[in-house]
Amino acid sequence: MNFLVTGGAGYIGSVLVGMLLLREDRVKVYDKLYFDDSSLADLKKKYGHRLEIIQGDVRKFDENVLDDVEAVVHLGALSNDPTADFDPKATVDINYKGTLNVAQAAKNRGIKRFSFASSAAVYGFHSDSIADEDFPPNPQSEYAKSRLISDEALMKMADESFCPVSFRQATVYGASPRWRYDLAVNTFTRDAFTKGVLKVDSGGMAWRPFVDVKDVARAHILAVTCPVEKIKGGIIFNLIFDNLQIIDLAHRVKYTLKDKKHIEVEVEYSTREARSYRMSGEKLKKVLGFVPDVSIEESVLDMYGYLEKGLYTDIDNPYYYNMPWMTLLLNMENRLNRIGKIF
Repeated sequence: MNFLVTGGAGYIGSVLVGMLLLREDRVKVYDKLYFDDSSLADLKKKYGHRLEIIQGDVRKFDENVLDDVEAVVHLGALSNDPTADFDPKATVDINYKGTLNVAQAAKNRGIKRFSFASSAAVYGFHSDSIADEDFPPNPQSEYAKSRLISDEALMKMADESFCPVSFRQATVYGASPRWRYDLAVNTFTRDAFTKGVLKVDSGGMAWRPFVDVKDVARAHILAVTCPVEKIKGGIIFNLIFDNLQIIDLAHRVKYTLKDKKHIEVEVEYSTREARSYRMSGEKLKKVLGFVPDVSIEESVLDMYGYLEKGLYTDIDNPYYYNMPWMTLLLNMENRLNRIGKIF
């Protein structure tokens, strides 16, 4: 098949693109390239004849990019709360209007298959319930709001010829060519390696849903390759491996690495964490038969193995953190606007 993957050079996208190329598909990556395209460098060398990288902005999406495309996976977005809150207007323009631009272009071209990366954050915070897809949304950040209104708009666009699938993704973890340390499991793995201490705020009682990046990629591929009858009319799925309290997560990381290093868990109780939420993934299992299977333990060992090999050990590099990197780019943009061309 021929795919378009927006945000294909990103954390999830670079894993997904690799899987598609292993399937012998052809892939166009459409990406703003905030983090450049180095995450795709090895794939470009190996599969260059089947991989095309297009630098572009979903706010100005050109429908001609969809020439010969049979399915779209739309990942391109400002992808977490701090980044989205940094510029709420850009969040709406990129995450919502950009999504509509790509979706409408796909629909205009008669492309039925469209998979979208939404977020569990649309449900807001709730300590006593486990949210299924019918749970009342209560988004409490600009990022979450942008994902919810995108979900709603996509489902309204759905018809016999356009079958969008929206995945409300749990907090993602795991190794990727576009490495990230600003995600809970990845952060604990980093701190286990560099400090041997895992610091847990607010007693660690808050709940979070989690899922590995490889399972996320596999789910998106399934959404655009499954029998179309299963997704007619558009459908929303929660995408989750497990719900865990943060204190439990810390101790799981400690136990997983017990043969690698002595690790302490330090718990701080002076603040209270209101952000607690859980969700169910039963609908995805029932409709598409998909159950994420990459455990936190397996993923932690995988990431730790990279660190033991000396990879991604420059932990202060802002490239591994969305918000510091975007701040750096904006500061540089402002400086270049003042001084003009360097030479």
